[in-house]
Amino acid sequence: MTESQEKPNLRNFKGLEYDINDPKFKDLSKRGIKKLLKSEQWEATKDERRASQRERIRVKRLEKRKKVREGLIESTPTKKKLAFLSELTNVGLIIDCGFNDLMTGKELLSFVNQLGYTYGKNRTAPKSMKICLSSVDSVLKETFNEKLPSWSSWKNVNILPENTTYLDAFDKKDLVYLSADSDNVIHELEEGKHYIIGGIVDKNRYKNLCQNKAVDQGIQTARLPISDYIQMATRKVLTVNQVCEIMLKWLELKDWEKAFMDVIPGRKLKDVKPALSQQVNSIPEIREAEGA
Repeated sequence: MTESQEKPNLRNFKGLEYDINDPKFKDLSKRGIKKLLKSEQWEATKDERRASQRERIRVKRLEKRKKVREGLIESTPTKKKLAFLSELTNVGLIIDCGFNDLMTGKELLSFVNQLGYTYGKNRTAPKSMKICLSSVDSVLKETFNEKLPSWSSWKNVNILPENTTYLDAFDKKDLVYLSADSDNVIHELEEGKHYIIGGIVDKNRYKNLCQNKAVDQGIQTARLPISDYIQMATRKVLTVNQVCEIMLKWLELKDWEKAFMDVIPGRKLKDVKPALSQQVNSIPEIREAEGA
C-alpha cells in the first residue's frame, strides 16, 4: 500500500504537506487553497528572507568599501555630508497646506509622506530652497506627529503659526502660485521669489483649485514649461515632492529638460516623446501643483 493510500487526505504543495480536510480550507477551491498555502509559506519564511537580504547587503557594502580603498570607485557622500555641502539659494518654496478638508484620511497620509520626501530632497540638494509650510492646522500636526514625528526637528523650514498664511508672511509681489491651469509659463526660477505648491492629493478631482485660489488672492500664477520639452498623451499627476525635485534639479543644472526627465517616473514617461519646438497646438499639461 502506498503512502498516499495510507493517508488519502494528505496533499503536497511545493514540499509542504497539508490535509485537505483542515477546516481552514473549507469552501475554498483548489486555487484558493494554493493561494492560502502560498501566503502561509511566504509568511513562514519571512525571517529567513530578511536574514538573507541583510547578508547580501552586508557583502555588497564590504565589496564597495574594498573598491573604494583600492581607488576603483569614489565613496558615496553621506546624507549628513550632502546636507553640509548644500548651498541655500534665495529661491523660496511655500507649500500651501490649506486643503486638508478636501482630502481623505489616506490622501492626508500620502501628503505627509510627500512632505517628508520634499524635506529630505531639499536638505541634501546641491542647491536648496527656503521651505515654508503654510496653513498647518491641528489635523495635519496630529498626522505629522503620528506618522512623521521627526518633522518637529526639521532644519531651515519655516512653519507658519496655524492662523498665519503666506499672505501674512510675504509680500504678494514676491509670490508665484504654481498651477497647471495658468496661462503664464516660467522659464527660470528667480532669486527672491517664493513659489507656492498646492499641498493636496486629489487625483485631479478638483479642477482649477489652486489657480482660482491664487486669482482670488491676487497672486501671480505660473506653470512649469513642461510642454516645451516633453509631450504627453494624457494629463498626468505629479506629487508635491516631484515638483520640488524638478525645481531643485533646475537650480542645479539650469536645464528644464534634464530636470523633467530625471525626476518624472518612467511609468509616467512611457507615452512621452520630445515636444516639437514648432508645434503650436495645445498640449496636455502635467498638473504640477494641484494634482500633487
